[in-house]
Amino acid sequence: MFDLTGICILVPLYTAGILLLGATITSGVFVFHVAVVPLIFKYSKSFRRNLVFANFVQWPLNVNFEEPSSSGIEGGRNLSVEYHSKVDNCPIKIGIWHILPRTSYERLKGNFQVDSDKEELNRIMDHELATSKTPIMLYCHGNSNSRAASHRIQLYKFFQKMDFHTIAFDYRGYGDSTNLCPTEEGVVEDALVVYDWLLATADKGGETPPVFVWGHSLGTAISAHLLGNLEQLSLRVLGRVLPPPRGLVLEAPFNNLADEVAKHPLSKLVTWLPYYEATFVEPFRVHPEQRFQSERHLGEAPGLPVLILHARDDVVVPFAVGLQLYKSILASRSQGGATVALHAYEKSENLGHKWICEAKDLTQVIGDFVSAHL
Repeated sequence: MFDLTGICILVPLYTAGILLLGATITSGVFVFHVAVVPLIFKYSKSFRRNLVFANFVQWPLNVNFEEPSSSGIEGGRNLSVEYHSKVDNCPIKIGIWHILPRTSYERLKGNFQVDSDKEELNRIMDHELATSKTPIMLYCHGNSNSRAASHRIQLYKFFQKMDFHTIAFDYRGYGDSTNLCPTEEGVVEDALVVYDWLLATADKGGETPPVFVWGHSLGTAISAHLLGNLEQLSLRVLGRVLPPPRGLVLEAPFNNLADEVAKHPLSKLVTWLPYYEATFVEPFRVHPEQRFQSERHLGEAPGLPVLILHARDDVVVPFAVGLQLYKSILASRSQGGATVALHAYEKSENLGHKWICEAKDLTQVIGDFVSAHL
């Protein structure tokens, strides 16, 4: 595929390279660019995995997960769920934060002193989940870092302001969860187990509180895979069928990983190569370790209400792939199904990939979606 944009970028870059670095070094860089990088993309599973999950990036450093307050969170507790993974056939521990709604925290803030009894706090917060009259938001984060990343904490604060319970967790290979190389099936299994724990804890009060799932970036694909195949996955992994949540919010989603790679701005550096499709895109269509085909998965769940949030100035996950996902879900429900909506944010709002949590109308948008599906 000949891409004039890519050529226009590279010609002046390599011309400047010859002038500044000399022909020999620039030639070596060019060979690496057009020969070595495509081969690595095509044949190295570990390279593609690191590119997709980026769990080697951990910031901030030295997070005290045991104390959510050290990350600026009020009304939070740390806990973990342990289980035996059928995907990797090994024990897994998943680190979780549970953050109270604003009204619950104001009522219980005396239990969050430094010398508070942790067991008693866990009992109280389990009870709050089980008897909650306000929604519970299960958050599936995107790649890199952990549940303590700054933009994620800002979103938790938004949930708290909305008076939602927040359940945030780290997949295998992230944060304080088991240090294991993640795969698509593995992180979806982790999300399933956390969802099961949440429902089991919330069910103890009799009537289950309303549960919603929110995914961001890669987390949209994880949550779509989970909820689009919830019946089969829960039956295979847990031996019983779990009920679906009240709705799914997808923040900065893509329709499938191959299209996300193809539409990423950096792909312009290689789209002019005649073997671009075969080396850079095709591996994400054929290898099961990371395909993340959200459009296919959500096509299997026509009864699940979906709200898509996407900023037009998102350069990490371009708006075009979020729009394509929206169109695909709509097409899959042409004969009927639950609501699906796309709420786009203009470039002038400067929200990019991570900061929709700061959108001026988000309270209204999320309030309307949640209220419509209680």
